Amino acid sequence: MALNWLVTASTCRQAATRRIGERTLSEAGLQQARHASSKRGGSSSRYLQRQRNDVFVKQRSKGAPTGTRSGSRPRENGDDSFAEASLGEGGYVARSAFKLLQLDDRYRFLRPGRVIVDLGAAPGGWSQAIVERLARSSASAKLGSEHNLSAPQRIFALDILPMAPIDGVCFLQGDFLNPVIQDRLRMLVRGNLEGHSSTVPADSHVGCEFVDIVVSDMMANTTGNPIADTEASLELCRAAFMFASRTLKALPAVNGAAKPKLPASSSSMLVMKYFMSHEADLFRKQVLEKSFHFVKSEKMEASRKESREQFWVCIGFRGAAFVPEMSALI
Repeated sequence: MALNWLVTASTCRQAATRRIGERTLSEAGLQQARHASSKRGGSSSRYLQRQRNDVFVKQRSKGAPTGTRSGSRPRENGDDSFAEASLGEGGYVARSAFKLLQLDDRYRFLRPGRVIVDLGAAPGGWSQAIVERLARSSASAKLGSEHNLSAPQRIFALDILPMAPIDGVCFLQGDFLNPVIQDRLRMLVRGNLEGHSSTVPADSHVGCEFVDIVVSDMMANTTGNPIADTEASLELCRAAFMFASRTLKALPAVNGAAKPKLPASSSSMLVMKYFMSHEADLFRKQVLEKSFHFVKSEKMEASRKESREQFWVCIGFRGAAFVPEMSALI
């Protein structure tokens, strides 16, 4: 009996010890979770405070008079996403719209009558800004209004992600480097400009040079690794350039002129976001400057001060003959 009692007592002590140990570990884990939550809470608080103080976030909710017909959550992409973003009436879906408007204030390239393609367009902030700017230009030039439904549709948005419909924008979902998507875009452009339906027979001849402006605000999801993030950003720039080199109208050769005049309002253009890096500088020198007459980097006021993002403004596409071998883009 005494032996059985000792065994039972020993078993109870072991069980109690395990429970105490488990409780201690549980409390330690809870403290770690609280500590981590506190860190995240501090970061979230700083983020929300930054959003409240951001003048462009405030203006975004007032900004665009363009109509977005249905709702969609914007993508989370570091610089341009924010928790309270929505497709409210009369507002931009992303603060990045102000970056494009500031670029246009500087270069005056968003003008009526031009075929404009917005790459990686979702959630649609840049497309909204383009529609608004063209509507204002048309109204000031007495060429029409933003509700002129008889005007041909010249703004085309492409993305592999879905995007809420925007009045005045023709959205095409798919990979913009896919030849099938590019052919479909050509047919849509031709059909709209000729006043026909957007469906054109597949055997119809459509020229390669049919776009005036290509814009890209694309950015890959950040990983926290600067090297990986920079390379991912540059890969998107390569893709945007490859699309532009296949679709942009080439600047006619001018004999006897060392450097032709390049008014942005009538020249073919590529405008795209990139992250500053040594590799980006090489891409500019080895590819962009050989393919365009004018290339400049711009840092916009609407960009975060701490952000490494800038924008390449490339004016006057020289033509396919000047594009480096594709191996140089890989």
